[in-house]
Amino acid sequence: RLRVRGEGNAGRNGGRQGDLYVEVEVERDAELARDGENIKSNVTIGCTDAILGTAVKIRTVDGAVELKIPAGTQPGTTLLMSKRGVPRLGNPNLRGDHLVKVNVKIPVKLSPEERQKFEELRELSSEQVKVK
Repeated sequence: RLRVRGEGNAGRNGGRQGDLYVEVEVERDAELARDGENIKSNVTIGCTDAILGTAVKIRTVDGAVELKIPAGTQPGTTLLMSKRGVPRLGNPNLRGDHLVKVNVKIPVKLSPEERQKFEELRELSSEQVKVK
């Protein structure tokens, strides 16, 4: 609820104008969730993109912005897009942040070629990891 002083109806018998009260309702969004001045959203990437890193377009309150996802990103990691949240009421130069939770999709079915490549990768990885 916002109050705008002196912008309401005229007062009785030539009295000063009253205040105007404005009710604001924010419509819910399927992709973006508001948490105060911050915005939260999710992005799903493939496991190879999580391992190698990638860049994805993220919908923000100001439109689409590219987010770089670093190599080695773990499932459930939250990445910060600084100053991409909601402007502060009364001071639009101050803004919240946009927090993006990264979900990693693991393939359920693999083609024979994909399976072979993952098995080769497992062999390479197991050679580098020393089990105590």
